[in-house]
Amino acid sequence: MKIGFQGWFLNKPYTGIGQHSLGLLRELALQKSTECVIPVPAPVAPKGIPKKWIHVLPAKAWLIHPALKKWYWERIQVPAFFATRKLDWEYYPYPTPLPSAGPHLRAITVHDLILWRDHRYQGNRLKSYYHLQARRALVHADQIFTVSQSVHDELGIPAADVLPNGAAQIPARLPKLNYEDALVYLGGYDIRKNVPQMVEAVANVKDPPRLILIGEAPHHSRYYPEIPEYPYTYPLGFLPDEEVYAVLKSAHAFINFSDSEGFNIPLLQAMSVGIPAIVRDIPVNREISNNAALFLPDTHSKGSLRKALSDKLTLLEDPAKRKAVIAAQKKAAARFSWEKSIRIFLSKLRTHEKR
Repeated sequence: MKIGFQGWFLNKPYTGIGQHSLGLLRELALQKSTECVIPVPAPVAPKGIPKKWIHVLPAKAWLIHPALKKWYWERIQVPAFFATRKLDWEYYPYPTPLPSAGPHLRAITVHDLILWRDHRYQGNRLKSYYHLQARRALVHADQIFTVSQSVHDELGIPAADVLPNGAAQIPARLPKLNYEDALVYLGGYDIRKNVPQMVEAVANVKDPPRLILIGEAPHHSRYYPEIPEYPYTYPLGFLPDEEVYAVLKSAHAFINFSDSEGFNIPLLQAMSVGIPAIVRDIPVNREISNNAALFLPDTHSKGSLRKALSDKLTLLEDPAKRKAVIAAQKKAAARFSWEKSIRIFLSKLRTHEKR
């Protein structure tokens, strides 16, 4: 099987779509009967992906605005590039404003409906029109995937199939770091992640623990609010997977206040490495953790969140309860892997070809 795989996010491995793309492509590289053609807007050499699969397709320089460059690349350049290749499938790892027809079968994955429905992300008319066209592209897809059952239910397309995400493999040996008393946040910094709210909640519990922040905002705006600074808050910026796992493994617990997620890969990483996860009580977190996470109420009440966080931290002081939480979460995490996901991916594409 020969697959054209749109690679805009390959140089953004810290994003959910970037991890999705890397995870699937690394597994596809292990399949002897599969070959990929990957257009990317700039040179990139991800580990585990054959260099011969990568084709640099620069975004048009005459389009000065970055958003227009991306839009033109997605709608015009990539479909035109794929049309010159003999492919079995074109795969788009996120919805893009595609032309209505093409020479090959098309598959698209929907990660969430946040940019389509969440009023906090409503932008100007150009941005709104882009998202409208990206959503309409689903009509022209031969195969639609969602990254979780929660997104599947929200999308409301019965013919779609669930293609769950996985997490990067945990190295066999991890260095022991001095974070035994610390909480770790791993993820994005956009408004729905509620990182300022999380930092303030930790600051107001009795004897505040250290808070390790992995990741960073691309800029500060209404979409990326500034993070309060406290003496015990330690921002580490972006880290490679092996360092992420080393920090997580050495920490007291993982914490996440995000109120909207499509899959929540950081939660899966924390559960996989074996530390308790404290997260917002939203459907996808219950799905991914199989109800084994420690849940905070889905509210923006500072008092309610602070009390709930204090209660969870108190619970984790009991060694037996902590051990039981970790065991249940590791069992839940074992249900997911990129290897399992690629089997679903290829099975669905092959089944569709036989129709």
